[in-house]
Amino acid sequence: MNLSQLLLLQLTAHFIADFIFQSATWSEKKKLKPFTKYHLAHAILVFVVSYLLSFDWYFVFASLLIAISHLLIDTLKTYIGLKYSHKSNVFFFVDQLLHMLILVAVSVFYLNNCDIKPMFGIHFDTKILAVIAAFVFCGKPANIYIKMIFNISGITIPAEDKTGEKELQNAGKVIGVMERYMTLALILSSQFAAVGLIIAAKSILRFNAPQKNEYILVGTLLSFGFALLTGILINLL
Repeated sequence: MNLSQLLLLQLTAHFIADFIFQSATWSEKKKLKPFTKYHLAHAILVFVVSYLLSFDWYFVFASLLIAISHLLIDTLKTYIGLKYSHKSNVFFFVDQLLHMLILVAVSVFYLNNCDIKPMFGIHFDTKILAVIAAFVFCGKPANIYIKMIFNISGITIPAEDKTGEKELQNAGKVIGVMERYMTLALILSSQFAAVGLIIAAKSILRFNAPQKNEYILVGTLLSFGFALLTGILINLL
């Protein structure tokens, strides 16, 4: 296993543990106090997912270090968020950056100083790992990244359309995930022209409420932007 493969595995583990397996309830409970049982439970989850996705019997201490650092960073983020609540959305991206730096540092140290014993003799292809990480990221993690960008920018979601009927609560999230998956798949298969068709189709179906046009446009550009950038980066491998 080389550094790129280990980093991709740990990046996938991070997206799974920090976004997919962490419920909204856990996330909200962690904001109430700097240290709660939810912080500890999440750190345990980070350890388990990190170790399992390392596919290396000897990575247990490295995963423990990642989990402890994750706990400390999340605790610090909650403390600062309570003290400077008006900037809590900015702290989200600082928190994510710190987690990524820890993953890089631990992975580099592990490969340079520790023995490697792959589980079950598994060998990986870097491109396949990158594709898996990309699809995991383009799901729930990308939804949350986009939401945080909206919050930082002060963009509010219109509660009702002009007919007074509320949209389904999670419809926009599902649409966003599906369009990113389709866009990513098309980019990976070099079908760039088809991406334009998806954007055009969404424009026809969604741009029917004047008061929502700007909100939908920003969300669409961010959603497609994440998928396009991710796909292009993978194609460069």
